[in-house]
Amino acid sequence: MILGALSFESLITLPITLVAFIALLCTIVFFHEYGHFSVARMLGVRVDVFSIGFGKTIARWRDRKGTEWRIAMLPLGGYVKFFGDEGPASNASAEVEHAKQEEGHPATTQFPRPGHEHEVGRGMSAEERAVCFHFKPVWARAMIVAAGPFANFILAIAIFAGLLMTFGQVVGEPKIGAVQPDSAAAEAGFEPGDVIRSANGRRVETFSDLTMIVRLSSGEDVAFEVERDGAIVALTATPRRQVIKDALGNDAEMGVLGVVGDPKAFHFVRYGPADAFTGAVKQVWQILASTGKFLSRLVLGKEDAKQLGGPIKMAQYAGQSALSGFDGDPSLAGMDLLTRLKISLASFISLAAIVSVSIGFLNLLPVPVLDGGHLMYYAYEAAAGKPLGARAQAIGFRVGIVLLASFMLFVTWNDISSFFAVKS
Repeated sequence: MILGALSFESLITLPITLVAFIALLCTIVFFHEYGHFSVARMLGVRVDVFSIGFGKTIARWRDRKGTEWRIAMLPLGGYVKFFGDEGPASNASAEVEHAKQEEGHPATTQFPRPGHEHEVGRGMSAEERAVCFHFKPVWARAMIVAAGPFANFILAIAIFAGLLMTFGQVVGEPKIGAVQPDSAAAEAGFEPGDVIRSANGRRVETFSDLTMIVRLSSGEDVAFEVERDGAIVALTATPRRQVIKDALGNDAEMGVLGVVGDPKAFHFVRYGPADAFTGAVKQVWQILASTGKFLSRLVLGKEDAKQLGGPIKMAQYAGQSALSGFDGDPSLAGMDLLTRLKISLASFISLAAIVSVSIGFLNLLPVPVLDGGHLMYYAYEAAAGKPLGARAQAIGFRVGIVLLASFMLFVTWNDISSFFAVKS
């Protein structure tokens, strides 16, 4: 009976999860590639192809400037192909094959191979060279490369600002309503009524700020400044690592202080355009800072690598967020269909903003096959006055491919392992 119920639930949720995941990924990929595309166009680079997805093309059309727009069968990425490219930018297979054939020649996946203008330019007219990526100055190439990740950040800012203006936000003063017994906060001497003003010198303005700081501080001493009866009291607490439920009901390991916010200190706010923009920028910065701190703690062995997720977990979260208004939460009881749909929509597009920031951050890492790797090469070229040696670039590319492939295999294994762990 339970198996039947689970199967029936899966029949309903699986299609929604797949559609939500495809919509999420296609939107984020589109904005990322459109960032590259738009800045390339602005700087006079001709774009031959703009594709969403890989594999067989299922729809195509050509704009007035000659760019062929494609929608492909596998919506798991996308690419732009500049005039003069041997293969599509973002298409690793063509470049890998080229690297195999020519050991001394570098290869890149996101953008054309730097330092080989003489090869690309054979037979080109002056007019063609003027619109070719390879012949643009290094600052222009760097701008085109960086435009993809920054488009992801801009998308996230726009989403967060729109949510703050339309749905608003519950904001809580960092005032403690209760201290959990035998917790890190109880051990440190926190008391109900305390207002937390700073943590490790960082100003705490809302209860959400406190949560962001604490969750990535497990096992670390955190120095707090607390306002108590009009006076400032210094307290030191060590958040404890615990498994708790995240916003979508999934288990997550994070630091816990052991305090509950004062419900009277929370209020609903709907922002105007200027405040919404400021709040959105702050949210994006918090995600970037938290991601950076998580990775540093991961390298130091203070975080569990099993927390890293891949495409399966992304699909799971996309489905959960799209169904969040219908998940059986008692707090949703009595709500009408329109309200539930609004909750699901807000949750889904909020997740899209978070994922967009994460993908932008990931692409800026200094790994040769990513945008950050190309920026690293261009930084060297700008400083040295010439591109990095061909063999060095080829080696870097191969190392990057191995690192990226290993990472994808690892996070996919994490996804599969956690999925079956939950099911068991």
